[in-house]
Amino acid sequence: MSGRVLAVAESDSCGAAGIQADIKTILALGGYATTALSAVAAQSTTGIEYLHSLEHGLVSQQMRVVLKDIGADVIKTGFLVNKDIINAVADVLDEERYKDIPVVVDPAIIARDGGQLMDEEAIAMLKRRLFVRTAVLIPNLREAELLTGLRIQDSADMYHAADMMRTFGVENIVLKAGQGSEGKAVYLVATLEERRVYERPMLDTPNTLGAGATLASAIAVGLARKIDFFQVVEQALNFMHQAMLNAPNLGMKAGPVGHAFDIEEPSVSNVWIRQDNRK
Repeated sequence: MSGRVLAVAESDSCGAAGIQADIKTILALGGYATTALSAVAAQSTTGIEYLHSLEHGLVSQQMRVVLKDIGADVIKTGFLVNKDIINAVADVLDEERYKDIPVVVDPAIIARDGGQLMDEEAIAMLKRRLFVRTAVLIPNLREAELLTGLRIQDSADMYHAADMMRTFGVENIVLKAGQGSEGKAVYLVATLEERRVYERPMLDTPNTLGAGATLASAIAVGLARKIDFFQVVEQALNFMHQAMLNAPNLGMKAGPVGHAFDIEEPSVSNVWIRQDNRK
């Protein structure tokens, strides 16, 4: 295994998004996943039916015990629910011995149905305390609009939004910009020195639940290996795309992606079976 990633996010009972998507992605890419739960969601492919946020001190304590013992090469955050949890996570990041660990942030502000998951106080806390500690921010188009106040309609708006988000203190932006021309999914990657646009075929599939967490965790594993940032993003996009192509087609609505597409299923002949001959 190469790369320790501490994922801080909600638990998803259907195993498609949140901390479950993080663990599956990190494992599939050869990293080692540790976790700190922010909330427990009763969720299916049709949506979240109930959400219970954890006490903010418990969230930060989960992080501290992992960092003190196993450590981390990268910290990845997902849905942090409210301002108290965001503040607690930022407190951990502020502690001296954890300052040099890159932080990958999937802001998780907007739900799949377009509803807003966080209130304005929580969003302000993201900007004030978390983004200034963020190595890579990975918003979708609606989240970028909410964070910047811009209406993003073309590539010029995308560049402007990325520049604005970097003023929050974020080092690098990966903007999931939606559908471009000729049925392509467009991603803008912006660093201090360079901007690049990546395109992938727009897939006609309902199986996209957990794709955002998958992309963010794949980027986190790449950062843990300390390879070129644009190579990190390209490999992560490829992994997410293949996971959607190889989805298991489960559930009644937005199905999970297939993280295990590159893991060979063992045949019976390859499985060692313990025989117990005791009478």
